[in-house]
Amino acid sequence: MNLTDVFGQTILYACNDWGFGHVARSIPIIEQLVAQNNTIYFAGNKKQNAIIEEYFPSIHFVTLDGYDFRFSGSGKWSYEMATNFFRFKHIISNEFDFVNTFCLSNPITLIISDHRYGFRNNDIPSICVTHQVTLPLGGIQKIANYWHTNQLKKFTSIWVLDDEKHTYAGALSTTTITLPIHYIGNQSRFSAVKTPKEDFVLAVISGPEPYAKQLFKEIIQFAGSTNQNIKCICSGKYHIFDYPSNLEVLDTLTWKEMDALFYRCDSIISRSGYTTIMDVKRLNKKAIYIPTPGQLEQIYLAELHR
Repeated sequence: MNLTDVFGQTILYACNDWGFGHVARSIPIIEQLVAQNNTIYFAGNKKQNAIIEEYFPSIHFVTLDGYDFRFSGSGKWSYEMATNFFRFKHIISNEFDFVNTFCLSNPITLIISDHRYGFRNNDIPSICVTHQVTLPLGGIQKIANYWHTNQLKKFTSIWVLDDEKHTYAGALSTTTITLPIHYIGNQSRFSAVKTPKEDFVLAVISGPEPYAKQLFKEIIQFAGSTNQNIKCICSGKYHIFDYPSNLEVLDTLTWKEMDALFYRCDSIISRSGYTTIMDVKRLNKKAIYIPTPGQLEQIYLAELHR
């Protein structure tokens, strides 16, 4: 079942909460599902539900805890993921139980999971949405990829956020998994319409802490080395008040207010998260990508789109 084939279903939908990229790329998918006369139950934490409700106030919302991983900011990403592994397994088990319980009392006919391994049901068609069917290999990632592949095989099918030429994700969207695979293309909440650009750089602070704060400090240093005007979208208040005069920090915007900045900016500075890359391509903007230290996926994607 491809995205374009889903009509008249009652769908339970959830997405990963490692940053807001998974929520952002779910917006165009949910938009299409709603247009195709599907009923949506979105399961997320408080922040995720608030974002989705801004775009779709009439769908149903359910509370589901996130992964709440903890990182040291050391740049040893694979090691940090390994230290979270047993917590990871526990959360996967909990979300699997959540789905089973919810489906007993609600007429769910389809489950869609944006990279939440346990968000599925053995008796109801369950789709995994991802761009990363194959993990970037290196060191412990080889073991992680074996585990990752086995988790994906538990779903009914996979929707890959790329085209069949692997334009956006490169080797990450290739696979030998024998499940039904559907390439659903670039999923961005932005349209490709031409809009007047203004003379400012948009810096986007995202990702888990303390890596987000590290990026914020880099933006401050960058602002001090240039005369360009910079608007910085920042969801956390880091209590740093000595900003260069050409840097404007925006930490209270709604998502639709942020959308307007993406359209208007001249260029973007951000982590090389996959959702941001899809957005940059859709908007046809220039970008500077700063991968999260040690995160092989973002390093690979930054090199791919250099």
